[in-house]
Amino acid sequence: MSDPPTFRLLAAAVLFVPALLWAVFARDIWGFLHKRRPGSRVFVILFSLGSLFALHYVLWTLLVLAPSRSTRVLLLAASDLGAAALLAVGRHFARAWPVRADSPRPAWLAVNYGAAAVAGSVFVLADLDTVALPGGTAFVAFAAYLFAMGALTVWDVRRLARCGAWQPGRLDEYSSADVIALGLGFAALAATLAVDRLAGATGRLLAGEGSASPAVAANVLLHAGTGLLIAVPFVVRDLADTLRGFVTTAAMIAATAGLVLGVHALGARVADAELRRLLDLGAVLGVVLVLVPLQGWLRAAIDRLVFRRRRQRWPEVHSFLRTLSPELGVLECCRRTLAEVARALQLRGAAFLLPSGEAVTHGALALEPLAAAWRRWADALPQHAIGKSRFRDLPLPLLEALFEANVIAIVPVASPRRLWGHVLVRTDLLRASFSDEDDQAIDAVADQLGLVLDAAELLARTVAVERSLAHAEKLAAIGELAARIAHEIRNPVTAARSLAQQLAREPASPFATEHRLILGELERVERQVAALLRFARREDLRLEAVDLGELARATLEAFRPRLEGSGVALELELADGVTARADREKLRQVLVNLLENALDAMTAEAGGPRTLSVAVANGHGAAALEVRDSGPGVPADALPHLFEPFFSTKPSGTGLGLAIARRTVEAHGGRIAVRAGGERGLVVSVELPLAEEGAR
Repeated sequence: MSDPPTFRLLAAAVLFVPALLWAVFARDIWGFLHKRRPGSRVFVILFSLGSLFALHYVLWTLLVLAPSRSTRVLLLAASDLGAAALLAVGRHFARAWPVRADSPRPAWLAVNYGAAAVAGSVFVLADLDTVALPGGTAFVAFAAYLFAMGALTVWDVRRLARCGAWQPGRLDEYSSADVIALGLGFAALAATLAVDRLAGATGRLLAGEGSASPAVAANVLLHAGTGLLIAVPFVVRDLADTLRGFVTTAAMIAATAGLVLGVHALGARVADAELRRLLDLGAVLGVVLVLVPLQGWLRAAIDRLVFRRRRQRWPEVHSFLRTLSPELGVLECCRRTLAEVARALQLRGAAFLLPSGEAVTHGALALEPLAAAWRRWADALPQHAIGKSRFRDLPLPLLEALFEANVIAIVPVASPRRLWGHVLVRTDLLRASFSDEDDQAIDAVADQLGLVLDAAELLARTVAVERSLAHAEKLAAIGELAARIAHEIRNPVTAARSLAQQLAREPASPFATEHRLILGELERVERQVAALLRFARREDLRLEAVDLGELARATLEAFRPRLEGSGVALELELADGVTARADREKLRQVLVNLLENALDAMTAEAGGPRTLSVAVANGHGAAALEVRDSGPGVPADALPHLFEPFFSTKPSGTGLGLAIARRTVEAHGGRIAVRAGGERGLVVSVELPLAEEGAR
């Protein structure tokens, strides 16, 4: 290009591209610092690094356009001083960024920044001709410092790199892709210095002569390429905001420049001064009325074309939440909301982890790497959404687990009543960063979901209370009916039993065997009638301090002949001093019922070892009693019904034993539960208030 002014304008435009990119990146980091106020100082270093890069290329843009040699020399001196500081800050950042790396020591920092201060001072004095150095010495010193700092920085990044390509969940540590990008950037810098040394490109720019030469053009392109290559690892970690801001700002600057230049070109052909002023006013109005509103359209277009995110995605999510019915229940509400958010943000996977340990997942997100660390460190999470390199404030074990699961963001879901859990997000590299609008919308969705879950829980409690009342009314009706039937049956059964006892006392009778069988069956009927009456009778408790270990020993003593005869091994874990506030006789009946059920289950099994375990302990502020057997167990679908009246898995069972036991335990203010014993057997656990707590 033969026209020097046009060439200088194009060269300035080329150098302004990396200046704009670094300025947008530094602005985003500043916004992050102001909004989130992270505890780590590494973001302050990152902001300083981005600002120094932007300043460096702005100074070179101005140097190319400066009209006088003295101005160009001053700008070159400022640029060299900034380059020395930039390299020192860059190496400091390279050592401080990985979350697993140790912080640089004060001595290292002193040497790093002290050497930069000395080098920068020498460069400035040489540029201003204040210090006379032999020919080429200043360039050699400058190049040596740049090569040394560049090589050390690339070496540090390579030494600390943990993975190959960039991964969305591992942006807080280095990868081999970072090493490659930085290596190419410093290679471009070396080529820039080689062109400058061989062809004197910087000298020509300072002299203002031969600006259109191929050497100067190559120097400018390589210089700008250096800034763009080194920016790649940083932009990848803030892709959404940086790309959106860079494209929007560049388009606005280009459109404004085109509009102004076009108006000036048109104004040069107009002789009327008043008309020229109207054209200038029209240019200003065009910028205000057309280009400024165009920013929103550009941002929406980038979201749509690059990130595949529609402009109406968040209004649609909010509309969906307004139609989400609490009747679906907590888990189903979580599942549907995850699916809707994943659709809006094009997520690869998401999971909702509840404090109870339950998890709702959508898409591809492996929770296995997180299981152990999450249980221990989940309480350390802050009360706001975290992502976009905010993980480094978390405990290291949790951080490593999040890296392993490739999680890029964590959003707490809370309501005014409680913390419901956390949403974990996984996506691809292109969508691994979110805009400020997305951050605000995610927080709003989490708050709205918390209110929906509150409503779902309250509705579930209301339904449970209604069912409990209906069940209580049903039990009362059953109890009244059972009492009437028992009273009607008991009298004739008693009379028949008395007659059978008299007949059984005559051993010489030819029907002695039949008489004993009749007597046994009538006694069984009488026991069932007694059980019905106990079930129908209101519990009247005589509370006292009862040592559960002592009660268990005394009760088991009566069962020893039966245990030995059935070949059942007894295992006891009876802690001393576990005292419950209870009715001794009622509690003994509960234990007898549990032991009989366990023995019946084991004796019904033909083979296999038979073991009965009884444990007493003081757990969770309550007196705990546990009975475990090694029988065949109970089908999983029958477990929820074991405490229902008249439900039994035994052919000759009445279905009242466990129902009476449950009512007795609950009358004491305790609880009883049953669960499968692993591969075999059944475990029944009883918890009762401690005598000390009851006394208070």
